[in-house]
Amino acid sequence: MMLQINDEAVEALRQIGDLRIRGIEADGEVELEIEEAAEPVVDDQLVERDGVKVYLDPVAASARDDQVLGIHGHDDHFHFSFAEQEPA
Repeated sequence: MMLQINDEAVEALRQIGDLRIRGIEADGEVELEIEEAAEPVVDDQLVERDGVKVYLDPVAASARDDQVLGIHGHDDHFHFSFAEQEPA
């Protein structure tokens, strides 16, 4: 499976621009860093939907491969969420 992008996140990404999600392993947990990105880094996985792009490094791709990215706009900032994908 692969990370999915929900409808609300597509709209937010049209405002924000393309993103890169990087996973950092620490104490058995994976922390995520999210930053704007014009292009992928070597080994990044591309998730694309309706013209918006999210690049994931191998750690983030593995940690979030069964989830759905949500982005919710609040005034001048955004909240990011990850939810489990619905079974097919």
